[in-house]
Amino acid sequence: MDKNKKIIIFAVAAVIIVAAAAAAIWLTRDPGEASPAGGIDEMSYEMPSTNVIFTEDSRETETTALSEEESYIENFLAEANTYSQTIENTSQAPSSKVFFNVVTNGTVSDDNSLEGFTGAAKDIGEIILAAGFRYDKNQQIFYSETQSWQRNWGFSPVYDAGAALVGMYYDTMRLKFTYGEHDWMLQLWKGRYGITTGAEMGVYYKDTGTDSTFYDTVPDSETITMSFALYKGDELYMTRGPEPHWWLTGFKLFDMVAPKELTLHATYFMTNDEMADALEESILDLGFIEGINYQRLGLTMTIIWN
Repeated sequence: MDKNKKIIIFAVAAVIIVAAAAAAIWLTRDPGEASPAGGIDEMSYEMPSTNVIFTEDSRETETTALSEEESYIENFLAEANTYSQTIENTSQAPSSKVFFNVVTNGTVSDDNSLEGFTGAAKDIGEIILAAGFRYDKNQQIFYSETQSWQRNWGFSPVYDAGAALVGMYYDTMRLKFTYGEHDWMLQLWKGRYGITTGAEMGVYYKDTGTDSTFYDTVPDSETITMSFALYKGDELYMTRGPEPHWWLTGFKLFDMVAPKELTLHATYFMTNDEMADALEESILDLGFIEGINYQRLGLTMTIIWN
């Protein structure tokens, strides 16, 4: 067996060991352990200074029936048009206006041919595909499917705590609020994942009042339509969505970038005013406006984080 394949097998084994350890810790967790209060908590968070930029979209109105995500986008674009007209009629100086960028068309090519991959790179690519991911040759990114096996694992803080053991160095942010009969957690990640760089948006919940720190992944009926744009410095690095998902991701192979070099524009197309209000109230309670540049437009919530 050549050296490259030995390295690959060792890396996969390490991931399996950490996953098994995480599962063991979760199964033996103390159900009385209190979870943090609503709002945001994170492992390595610093206040960002990047501003957001609004991008016009010139899509024509369609006369055919719209899918769920298309309906969200059409609603957003109508609101955005009203918003842009409103601010142009104010006396506010253009330099002081806060805009934001919302990805309304980050469709992936869904191609798994690994075109251009050779040798060890192709071996690694095939392992990533076998792990339940897809490959988009246009952006050259791997991304998660809606019905991937990872969906069965939910979320525990143990997963983030053990990430460094397998060479994952990322920043993460957890937004928590109560809506309906559940305590929700919308989690963001950006940074290095072994020999890849990328970002994630996760949606999880648990029954209201549950003390456990473990969250379930949401079912199809509770997914949130999401999209993101990830920047490497001033360069647009990748886009994803919008689509209803529980775990929207994108990872670029053989490009290792520090989390602080990345800026994430994450957009949630919330399902109704009550849910959007719950998320925004959680943000406001923590003085989040000063810390992270977010913008709400109707049911659309965009967060920019660097």
